[in-house]
Amino acid sequence: MRTMRVLLQPIGDSNWQLMAWLAVKLPQYLPFVECQIAPKVASLPLSAITPKRQWLANVLLSHLVIPSGFDRVVGVTHVDLVIPPFNFVFGIAEINGKRAIISTARLIEHNSEITELRALKEVLHELGHTLGLAHCLNPKCVASFSNTLSDTDRKGPGFCSDCYQRLLNRWREESENTEKISRT
Repeated sequence: MRTMRVLLQPIGDSNWQLMAWLAVKLPQYLPFVECQIAPKVASLPLSAITPKRQWLANVLLSHLVIPSGFDRVVGVTHVDLVIPPFNFVFGIAEINGKRAIISTARLIEHNSEITELRALKEVLHELGHTLGLAHCLNPKCVASFSNTLSDTDRKGPGFCSDCYQRLLNRWREESENTEKISRT
């Protein structure tokens, strides 16, 4: 099974220290992942801003580009994301797709360690969706749904054993299919 190459793409003003921390931590929870940070910040498309000064998550997601040599791209932004009719979202992903985005706007805490851990949980959660993972009923699993910060804080950064096995199987299947295509 080959390594999944994930690009962390800063969007708008970025916290490079947080990006570097995420790039180091992600493989600790998904050992088949290798992470890199995009060297350039992606701009925020003005077509995505709402009258309430929130940003349409699906528009930002559609602007993410997966560079050659990468399997997934995760946008990381500080702007508040929304998907109507919801008031906000922490992040979204293409289910069984290659793109995801998270926002730190509602994750910020005075204690930077809490902010970092929340961001890590959101990136892991959204990466799970790109591998077809649905929300888990186990409230401690990072794949469980977070409606509030309390939900995010309650769950761990790790996947429960069932979700992790599903992720592993899905990535194994995807990487084997890619290898078959490249041999033909």
